[in-house]
Formats: sequence, structure tokens, C-alpha cells
Amino acid sequence: MNLVLVRHGETEANLTMRWSGSKDLTITNLTDIGRMQATKLGRWFKDRRFTPTHVYSSPQKRAYDTAQLAGGQWGLPITKMEDLRETGAGIFEGMTWPEIEDQYPKEAELFRDSRNWSFIQDAESEQGRRERGSRVLRYVIDNHSNNDTVVMFAHAGIIQQAVSAIFESPRLWGLAARNTALYEFAIDVEHWDENSSVRSNPTAWRILRFNEQPHLS
Repeated sequence: MNLVLVRHGETEANLTMRWSGSKDLTITNLTDIGRMQATKLGRWFKDRRFTPTHVYSSPQKRAYDTAQLAGGQWGLPITKMEDLRETGAGIFEGMTWPEIEDQYPKEAELFRDSRNWSFIQDAESEQGRRERGSRVLRYVIDNHSNNDTVVMFAHAGIIQQAVSAIFESPRLWGLAARNTALYEFAIDVEHWDENSSVRSNPTAWRILRFNEQPHLS
């Protein structure tokens, strides 16, 4: 199976360094540049005659709009998946870091020193984030075959979690996902759960693209 994870296009929140999360805010809608990025990605897919078998998207507007602009020519249904929603940042959402430090100085200090999300009121827990990333991977393994090509439009935070699940890493790696960047993996879903020598076979698990924007180069 080929699995392609795509981050949404640019938003005003991205431009102004405001925290985005699981809420749809006016500042988290795509900018004109974000829409252009998604349109160029769709053109890149078309030029390469790339057509997936299945398309999924976060239900949030910025990701779903990216999916429609980049994948509209496929004529496939775009299935909204709750687990692809961005990780929730609670009371910090929509704010810049200086605003957070001004309005929530105690929470800002605790989070800055620990990166522990439990210090942010209403934020999604780290365990909840990791579980969602694992569920995304588990879903595609359980519901797709090696003949499938699956594209998922999502967000930086949940892509980070899904990639950690793919790597079976106990650590969460900072990826700095770029807008409309592609993460593409070849995964042998038929042997994913086998505890055998196949786990050491690099032809069964391949990184094809990692945080790449070929449509913008």
C-alpha cells in the first residue's frame, strides 16, 4: 500500500504565528497562497497521472478545502475522518506566543519548560494525541490492501503523531511540516503485524517522500 499524508495549505494563523488546533477559526482558513499551493499540488498530481484509490481528510475546513482543491479531479469521495483532526491546543488556540505569555503567564512558563500539554487548559492530552496517530495507521492497515493508494489530508500535529506510529517510535519527532508537504510511505500491510524477519526487510517498508513540496519547486 502507498500511504500519502498531506498537510493543508497556508493559513493566516500560519503567517502570523498563531496557534492552530482542533477548532475552525477565521484565521485558520486557507489564504490565497494556501489555495494556490493546493491547486498546484492538484496540477502536479494530474501531470504525473497520480490517482489514489481512497481519499480521506480531516473534517476541519483548512484540510478539507485543500483536499477538494488538490484532489477534485480524481472524482473520488473524500471521507472525513475525525482522527485526522488537528491536535487540540486548548486555551492557546488562535493566539501568538507573546499573547499567551501575557494572558496566561503561569501556563506559558510551565509548558515552555516541560512541553507537557496537561498544563494547558482544555488541550488534548499527549496520550490522546499518540492514540489518535496510532488509530490512523491501524485503520489504513486494517481496511486497505497492498494494491491501494491512500491519500490523507491533515495537519502538522497529527501527521507528526502518525509518522511516529509508522516508525513505531516511543519518541515524538519534530517534523516542521510545510504547507501542502507530502509524506509518502510504501507499507506491506499484509505483513505489518508479523513478528518475523520481514520486519528487517527494507523492501517492505519504504520512505518515498518526507516533508517534500515538489509542486512548489
